[in-house]
Amino acid sequence: MIADAIYNEIIAENERRWKRLRAEYDPVTGEGVAELTGLKRVKLEIPDFAIPVQWVPSSMMDNKLIKEVKRAGTIEKYITTKKWKYGAPTKDEVERRIRRIRHKHDFVFWAYFCIWIKHKTLKKRVRFELNLNQLIALGECERMFAQHEPISFILLKARQWGGSTFSFFLQIWRMFKWNEFHSFAIAAHTSSASQTILTMLIRTIKDYPAWDLGLPDVTKLRLAPADSSGHAFCIKDQSGKQVLEGFIYIGTAEKPDTLRSKDISGAHYSEVGVWPDTPGKQAEDIIADIEGGMTEDEDTIRVMESTAKSSDDYFAEVWKSCADGKGGYRQIFVPSRDVIFDNRKIDDMREFVEWLVEHKDEDVPSGKWKDSGKYHWWLWEIGSTLEHINWYRHRRLRLSFAKMCNEAPETPEQAFFTAGNHVFDPFLVAAKSKKNSRRPEFVGDLVAEGEKGKEALKNIRFIPNATGNLRIWEKPDDSPVRDRYIVILDPRRGASEGADPACITVIDRLLMMPDFGLDGRPGVVAEMNYKADPDLQAYDAMRLAKWYNNALLVIESNTMEQLNEERNVGIDSFEYIMDIVSKLYDNLYMRSAPEEDVNGNKIYKWGFHTNRATKPKIINFMKECLRDDLWDEPSELCYLQMASYMEDHGKTDAEHGKHDDIVMSRAIGLWICFKEMDLPAWIAPQHEEKKDIISGDTSGMTNL
Repeated sequence: MIADAIYNEIIAENERRWKRLRAEYDPVTGEGVAELTGLKRVKLEIPDFAIPVQWVPSSMMDNKLIKEVKRAGTIEKYITTKKWKYGAPTKDEVERRIRRIRHKHDFVFWAYFCIWIKHKTLKKRVRFELNLNQLIALGECERMFAQHEPISFILLKARQWGGSTFSFFLQIWRMFKWNEFHSFAIAAHTSSASQTILTMLIRTIKDYPAWDLGLPDVTKLRLAPADSSGHAFCIKDQSGKQVLEGFIYIGTAEKPDTLRSKDISGAHYSEVGVWPDTPGKQAEDIIADIEGGMTEDEDTIRVMESTAKSSDDYFAEVWKSCADGKGGYRQIFVPSRDVIFDNRKIDDMREFVEWLVEHKDEDVPSGKWKDSGKYHWWLWEIGSTLEHINWYRHRRLRLSFAKMCNEAPETPEQAFFTAGNHVFDPFLVAAKSKKNSRRPEFVGDLVAEGEKGKEALKNIRFIPNATGNLRIWEKPDDSPVRDRYIVILDPRRGASEGADPACITVIDRLLMMPDFGLDGRPGVVAEMNYKADPDLQAYDAMRLAKWYNNALLVIESNTMEQLNEERNVGIDSFEYIMDIVSKLYDNLYMRSAPEEDVNGNKIYKWGFHTNRATKPKIINFMKECLRDDLWDEPSELCYLQMASYMEDHGKTDAEHGKHDDIVMSRAIGLWICFKEMDLPAWIAPQHEEKKDIISGDTSGMTNL
């Protein structure tokens, strides 16, 4: 049982959240809009106007007519006291002029009175009354407009809340009310999607009140073809006369030529996440072609929107590049908790709240529910209603966590989760990345007297180079400590463009010394992640190990021992390379093989062999290290690879189109670091020893 005070506090907070979610405002008077958009409104009183008291955008108060009517006190006094050169207008005419002025300055008012849309649940056409999320998006756009900036936003869609609908009508509003020359292009992902958009716009223009454009009431507007292409449209009346100078171009990413090089000041890119990605037809190229001569001024409206389909497509790349206000677009994301349809009635509120509070610290699922009590409490902490949490846990019974994240995300990171099971807890990866990732202190290359042979290990020195392959967080320290550094090489797999690059990791184990206490942990101090021939990779790894105080060098042998069909080299190539390495560098890792020689002695082989027995163990141990914060990982690239490392039918691998070389290099390094190597220790000068070979049984790791 929880205390009544706690229960009442949660219920009161839930009511506050529902008030916000319901977006309680009046689109006619404007009351309540400012609180939802974050934009200032002022009170306008005209006693004999159809709406006597209004809360309007402050920009509207600068209009000459509004100033004169307000000064007069009423419309009637304005008409009777003003000197008219060509005859006084009627009260209805002045009222319409006031309404048209408000339509120009108040998108919410304009949308409600001029736009009709099909309601998803009522299945009938209704006035366009903006919901909470559309109001939030409007606030972002109005702020850009007020600062005389181009309106450019990237919309990460989750569920259907009308983001695209809002964006389309924002372009229409700009054309109808601000600049009749405003032309814009809409690029959909498929022809059927473009047809759906076209149908919606045709109906919208048909229902639009002609008087708002200064035309006679009897005028019938229509969206008509502007030429024979089938992709260019304009606004015409019933006689076929074009009534606005702007054009609307509608096409698809499948046939981008239909939208190329148009004279436009607006563009809407729909469902970019599923656009084709083929040579000559990539999303980035298509958008560049469409925008062509598009200017960067305050009349520009550029919208990119999509549901998240992958974490490595063009849309995801643009979204991530715009984080923290950077990039060419302002980010707009609507979480599932802010979609009013994503709520489910609670039968026994007291029982539900007590369950939520009592299980809030539990890391494991409770009862039939699929997620932990801690996760459900997290949903509450980030602003969900109790009814949304109830909706989530029931829907989760039918869907995997990854599918829920993709369909109803609470954060942008969740939206980009892909179907499948993440090996590493994505929340933990994101949290560790935010806390620990940092820029390297040095970027450059290690050079020596030569690239190969003995000269490759002579006079080793670091050369700063902004485009170098070596990233360093800490340079070598020459304190007399043995078993301090370990260097792991995960070689490049194959020669194709999409093949995994090589990864060389350097781990410093100094803080594992007993002198630093039980909480000391190793840390990654350098890495290389690049593409090169196998022998050159080996030389780079040797050079790095030599530089880091003759560190233990571990080479993952599975890659080189298996036949490489592309280059027709296999184990002989590996043996050749290891023959070179073993003659030049003596602190090499060896593993014990399962077989024995004729005398019953263990056979040792070079390198760490990743196979069906060892891979699950090193990956599971890396998961444990991540959970328990057992190593310092400064590399953002490592976190990115962990975030896209998946399990499918018992097999773990990088998500399609991603790489796992850094993950494997770290996993091997952490296993050997904790499971096989002696703790680092000070080297007494009088007893200094050189340790030549460290071996471990990784054929199945049965001795560990």
